[in-house]
Amino acid sequence: MIAKVSQFIELREMSQEDLFQVKSIERISYDFPWSDKILEDCLFYNYDCYVASHQNQVFGYLISKIAFPESHILNLTVDKNYRNNGIGSQLLDLVLSKSSLIGSNAVFLETRKTNKSAIYLYNKYEFKQVGVRANYYKTKDGREDALVYCKKLNFART
Repeated sequence: MIAKVSQFIELREMSQEDLFQVKSIERISYDFPWSDKILEDCLFYNYDCYVASHQNQVFGYLISKIAFPESHILNLTVDKNYRNNGIGSQLLDLVLSKSSLIGSNAVFLETRKTNKSAIYLYNKYEFKQVGVRANYYKTKDGREDALVYCKKLNFART
């Protein structure tokens, strides 16, 4: 039996020491990446930031705001050399579990309408498209729409 990469991944809170690798993955992954300052501020201002790592190598990260009554995934990125290995699913499982634990009613996110792998992942997790943000993302040729997704969470508050 061949082991999957995701079996060796540790999910943990992002630290200051992870930022160099996170910034690198962000720059390589996107034509218009988040700035270093935005990534630093998310950590500094206590957003819910996590990394998927193994032996201090970061393979992906998640920046979110987990809250009641709703949570928001702001950035979920996996290093392009390690995509389709279950790392994105692990990060998504993490935010869904933590959101349920605090009693969040729903998790929202948006993605480019051309990001087929993200759309596939969100559909697999039964996110539903609830809107479109016209001309939301920059592209090399102008702008592109964002698809807004929501997953309702079921929980029993005691």
